[in-house]
Amino acid sequence: MPSPAIVPPSGAGARARRRASFILGSVLIVSSLLSGADAKSPPLAEKYRQWLELVDYIITPTERKIFMDLANDRDREAFVNIFWNQRDPNRGTPENEFKDEHSRRFQYANRYYGFTSPLPGWKTDRGRIHILLGPPVNRSEVFNSYLYPIEIWEYFGDPGKGLPTMFNVVFYRKGGAGDFKLYIPAVDGPDQLLVTQVGEFSSQDYRAIYQKILEIKPEVADVALTLIPGERTSNFAPSMRDMTLMAKISDLPKENINTTYASQFLRFKSYVDIQQSVDYLGSRHEILLLRDPVSGLNLLHFAIWPERVSVDYSADTKRYTCSYKLVIDLRQDERIIYQHTKNLPFAYDKDEMEKTLANGLILADVLPVIDGDLEITVLVQNSVNREFASFSEKIRVPAPGEAALFGPLVSYRIQRDARATIGAYSLQNIHASPDPQRTFGEKEPLQVLLAVDHGAAAATPAPELELISVPAAGADPVSRRLTPRAEGGQAIQAYTADLGTLPAGYYRLRASLRDPAGRGESLGSETNFTVSRLPVLEHPTFAAPTLAVERGYLLLGMLAVQYEASGRMEDAALAYEQALRQGGGNPALRIAYARFLLGREKFEQLLAVLAPVQEQERTTFEFQALRGKALYRLSRWQEAVDALLKANTLYDSDITVLNALGFSFLRLGNPQEARKALSASLKIKAGQPDIADLLKQTEAR
Repeated sequence: MPSPAIVPPSGAGARARRRASFILGSVLIVSSLLSGADAKSPPLAEKYRQWLELVDYIITPTERKIFMDLANDRDREAFVNIFWNQRDPNRGTPENEFKDEHSRRFQYANRYYGFTSPLPGWKTDRGRIHILLGPPVNRSEVFNSYLYPIEIWEYFGDPGKGLPTMFNVVFYRKGGAGDFKLYIPAVDGPDQLLVTQVGEFSSQDYRAIYQKILEIKPEVADVALTLIPGERTSNFAPSMRDMTLMAKISDLPKENINTTYASQFLRFKSYVDIQQSVDYLGSRHEILLLRDPVSGLNLLHFAIWPERVSVDYSADTKRYTCSYKLVIDLRQDERIIYQHTKNLPFAYDKDEMEKTLANGLILADVLPVIDGDLEITVLVQNSVNREFASFSEKIRVPAPGEAALFGPLVSYRIQRDARATIGAYSLQNIHASPDPQRTFGEKEPLQVLLAVDHGAAAATPAPELELISVPAAGADPVSRRLTPRAEGGQAIQAYTADLGTLPAGYYRLRASLRDPAGRGESLGSETNFTVSRLPVLEHPTFAAPTLAVERGYLLLGMLAVQYEASGRMEDAALAYEQALRQGGGNPALRIAYARFLLGREKFEQLLAVLAPVQEQERTTFEFQALRGKALYRLSRWQEAVDALLKANTLYDSDITVLNALGFSFLRLGNPQEARKALSASLKIKAGQPDIADLLKQTEAR
């Protein structure tokens, strides 16, 4: 029995130009600016125009719009790969049965249904139905001098997909000429099937028309009124249900498609390796903004749980391995203010691997964020099978000192550590264990983590928690108020609370802060969670890198980058200076601050910041390049040449270094060496009219 339609499996549910930035310890920080999007994209290559024809009936509006917005073939190729993988019913096999079957149907439609139409076969009504439903179980052709030519296609349907158990699709040649047209009883009317004389029947006299068709060809009489066998209509009127049936057939291939990959494609396309097949996975995620009681920084904690984990096996080490690339994209008003990439390798023995494959893997991290309205996008890609997942969330980050309530987060476990570290879902020495699915067992004692910044009102009372349930059948409702306990801090305070074990049901947990003046609630936030009937759930493995507290200056460096990218230069300078006071021995931090000072034309301060850099770091390209450019702007020409020549020895393809070197030689009265530097710069980048003019002037000397 053939399937009535190819329906993909259900799934869980700007362009940027990067500039090199700096590395702080193990954290890569990349500052980015949006590229211009005013230029029109070139016309689509023929292969992509043909691909759009191939998928015309199965591509969603979101997918089509994003594909048409892509600017180059590299991105289009990546998109096409992910498009087909989203529809692959068996992703663990090399074949994509959906794609193969759809292509066969498309080719068949073009071969057999375009002869009697000026349109290609796939655009005809018969071609469209063949592509959507495949070949019919039975096809009847009706040729009768009293009826226009008719084809009746019979299909078995799947009620689980909203289709009748059996139904027909009918085509006819309207007026006896042209190509076969789809017949819908309520739209076309049964009189359109009859070859009649003018005035022989009223088009509304359905009983007379039905009786006439019944006399001519009984098998046509029923489909003239309804496409669903056995359905009886009132007063022989055509069925209205057929219009719903045809709409359902058109929508089937677009249902249950997780188009998140398409809506976020413009953000993660730079990180997808299209040399191999890529597979976008559904995922669940959790985010939590907390203000740290010690540093006062706003820390955004996030976790993503891909729906599947794939691993490789090493016969040498007898270990199962995978490696995730974690990419964070932070935006303010669609402007990228921060990007951050990490690699997270994992190795398991057999027991650990089986547990991880069975329960899943949560990848988590924490990011300091500046205040304001932001949007974070997180991408994780497994090196095994090129699987990747992503999510985006908009957040509002309150300003420093602004009274704010953070949380609540429901956790199935809260642990305390004598040595505080900075990590995902950790606050001081408290470590929470979230589950992005927010589902827990009846016997699991649940706990809550939240934080409050009391702002100027240091005497504000402790927050209150209100737990309300919609219980499962047979359970008593729960309504409870709790006062969480303080965990340390002053103006910024961390709190925890014990919910204990709860009966199965759906819960809403609301945290609120009372106005000190007694005018009711001043701040409030809430979360939802579920308790299942199972006593204990196997939660996914939680994996998150940590940072020693003494290296907290790295967070300040990340904030400085965000401030700079958002145009808040004074805040950026303060963040750099504070980071330098805490981690002045970090050469990468000093080089990053020096780059910032170069942009602000503070050249003496730049040299002072670089002065303490250790001797081994003085051999780096960045150190010599920044120092040489500052010395040039301070008219210290010979020192500038010495530094820039060292930089060029380490890396000879930086045009800013070559140009600065050329300018310095000219100031020293050495046009011959200046020409060498400027010529080398133009070979790397020809489109520098000012440099080309200067080179001509030096040649004229």
